[in-house]
Amino acid sequence: MVLKLLKPSHSIFYKWLTQANLLGALSLIELDTPPDDFLQNEPEGAAFHKAFLASGINGFKCGYLSISRDALRVTVVPFFTGTFSLTTLLPDGLLKKSLSWIKFRYVCIGHPSTDFGLIEGEISAEILALVNATLTKKAPLIAYKGFPNTLPLDGFNCARGWPVSILTIKGDYYTQLDGHRRTDFRHKLEKAQTLRVELYKQLPESLVLPIYELYLNTYHHAPTRFERLTADYFRHTATLSQYLLFFEADTLIGFVQIIGKNKKATFSYIGMDYQRNQQYGLYYVICLRSIEFCTREGYQQIELGVSSYHFKQLLGGQLTETHLYYQHKKTFINKLLGKLKFLLEPSAYELR
Repeated sequence: MVLKLLKPSHSIFYKWLTQANLLGALSLIELDTPPDDFLQNEPEGAAFHKAFLASGINGFKCGYLSISRDALRVTVVPFFTGTFSLTTLLPDGLLKKSLSWIKFRYVCIGHPSTDFGLIEGEISAEILALVNATLTKKAPLIAYKGFPNTLPLDGFNCARGWPVSILTIKGDYYTQLDGHRRTDFRHKLEKAQTLRVELYKQLPESLVLPIYELYLNTYHHAPTRFERLTADYFRHTATLSQYLLFFEADTLIGFVQIIGKNKKATFSYIGMDYQRNQQYGLYYVICLRSIEFCTREGYQQIELGVSSYHFKQLLGGQLTETHLYYQHKKTFINKLLGKLKFLLEPSAYELR
């Protein structure tokens, strides 16, 4: 059963139900793995979460809170714990070095590897108060990553998160573009016409390590880094994914991992040889061929991810805002962190 999202508790109807004591008592259990039907309509649902758990990715411990009202499950909340450095989102430089000692143990609602935070079921002040009371025992800092700015979280600081680029497909992709971009994209594809593109519905074991090496290229090239995947991630998500692989002769030089469901697809990870990127405009080619593939497969919404915003807007992506909520249990530290939220927010340069 997929639970419908209720309006937050500031709605008049919800307040009336609360005051009339008609909502029933809440109970909570903590799970090591998500229920089998968790986010069953989303590309990154229960199967993805379980594959991630099996991948042995260091730095995170994931869990799930299942909340019931009068024995009926109403909410499932994914979370993960770790140690957060205030400089995580800062580029390399003097400021990052000088503040690198500021670290906190944290518990974060959401998932380390997804750009949007998704809670299945009822999201109300009552539910979130129970979640926070439970998770504050795990770490002094509680955060909610990748959510809209409407969560009923009194006392939390709210910072702008990284917006997520979403491409909506209506009919033929190229007819959505103006003539200048169609011509430009055609020239970029012609520049890489000697490359061979192969589609894999599942990833064979022989390609796991080459894919992982290309992923590491992109990971180390990124100005800000969060989770670092393992090769096992690509093994365990192989059956959930579709891959486009790009070859120069017999040499693998680029890939994209696509996870799709119910007309929605996510460009989960991209990896490439950066020397070939300059030669072929490889990043453009990977994205354009992937959009063509998604169009043929009938996907109508593609999550292009964060960063490289100008490029993704050229592709036709529209930005969806996200927010980061956070609260430290010590009041004076929480107030200080509120004043330092600019360190967590993407800069104007990063949003270009």
